[in-house]
Amino acid sequence: MALFLYLTTVLVGVLSALLYAPVKREATVIGLFRPLSSWQNIHGIENRVIPDTVACEDLHYHEPSGLLYSACAGDLEKAAGWFPGAGSLDYPEKPGYGTLVVIDPKTLKSRKLKLVDFQSPAFVTHGISLYNPPSDPTTIYIFAVNHLPNTPSSSTSSKEPKAASRIELFVHTVGSDTAKHIRSISHPLIRTPNDLLALSEKEFLVTNDHYYRGGLMRLVEDLVHKPWTDLLHVRVGDTNNVTATISTASIGGNNGLGWGPNGQVLISDATGGTIYFAELEGDHSKTLSITHSIPADGVVDNPSFFSDPYVSFDGKDYSGYLLPGLGRPIDFPVNYKDPTGQAPLPSLVWYLPESAGKKENRKTQPKLVFSDDGSNLRGATTAVIVAIDPATNNGKREGWLFVTGVIAPHMLATKIDFATALV
Repeated sequence: MALFLYLTTVLVGVLSALLYAPVKREATVIGLFRPLSSWQNIHGIENRVIPDTVACEDLHYHEPSGLLYSACAGDLEKAAGWFPGAGSLDYPEKPGYGTLVVIDPKTLKSRKLKLVDFQSPAFVTHGISLYNPPSDPTTIYIFAVNHLPNTPSSSTSSKEPKAASRIELFVHTVGSDTAKHIRSISHPLIRTPNDLLALSEKEFLVTNDHYYRGGLMRLVEDLVHKPWTDLLHVRVGDTNNVTATISTASIGGNNGLGWGPNGQVLISDATGGTIYFAELEGDHSKTLSITHSIPADGVVDNPSFFSDPYVSFDGKDYSGYLLPGLGRPIDFPVNYKDPTGQAPLPSLVWYLPESAGKKENRKTQPKLVFSDDGSNLRGATTAVIVAIDPATNNGKREGWLFVTGVIAPHMLATKIDFATALV
């Protein structure tokens, strides 16, 4: 008996040592060690609210035009009641009808695009991606996730998924007030689409962020981080036939996508709090090769890369990666569904220098550049930096950090000093 107790004690000790770090890591990511009562806000020099940007989950900077593009739900109550991306499936009979939005980073004003030839009964927005033909910088193809409610089709409809999510493709001319709908794209492998990465006007990558659409197993999936999700390569053929193949299925919680420098692909494991760096294998390859990953002390949602356009001004390069996410995802399942949009959802944004994109620098620690208790920005999902020309800014190297959230009443722009925030 004594030997048995001794061996049991040793076994428990070994298991505790092995499990302690992962448990502590998970507790950090979900926000257990960040109580709202002692939250410390980290903002820039000044904050500005962007009007008419309600519940905008994703955001992209179109460098040729100098404009920002987003897809916004436009209605907090409807977004809280039906948004499969957050596991909110309560009111499929009341889906929202969002739109595409353009933001001018100089005036900090937004304008909604009129959707032409778009006959969908709902437009429940999520991730988007832009494709600009190299020969035509004024034409933008916009891919956008649409989480339509599924229409019961038979007596066995209770077994069918509640959502019939698909991808919408629009074409837009820079400067115009419209986006023309080209087609809707569906495929059996596109189950729980989250974010997109456009490769051409007929080809894109898309993440399925969960295997389970709802229920207890969806929560288990978020906690165990097993590679149950996948990332797809989708192509629309000349006869409008849609093909889809799995590009990678090795990431626990495929979520946000973004471009890094030189064709590098950024993939986030949201609840795993990790950014993955990958390369497309060849010009026409359908597979991704992951080079390395870097963890952050929080959720990593839609990653983006800031390419500093004013390096020649002073020889300093502030290019780097932005990793936005929820500060306390432990509160998200309940607070997301607050129809008033008042329940707090804190936000964090981390920064990595461009050098972190190289495998040999995978030990680089992310730096916290933005933190909010939910009073200024509710639940960050995307962050993008737009630099201010120092020639028009008294020689100061500054920029606007735009932060937006899937259930936020508005997008926020905070002006940051590069030498302070990004070093």
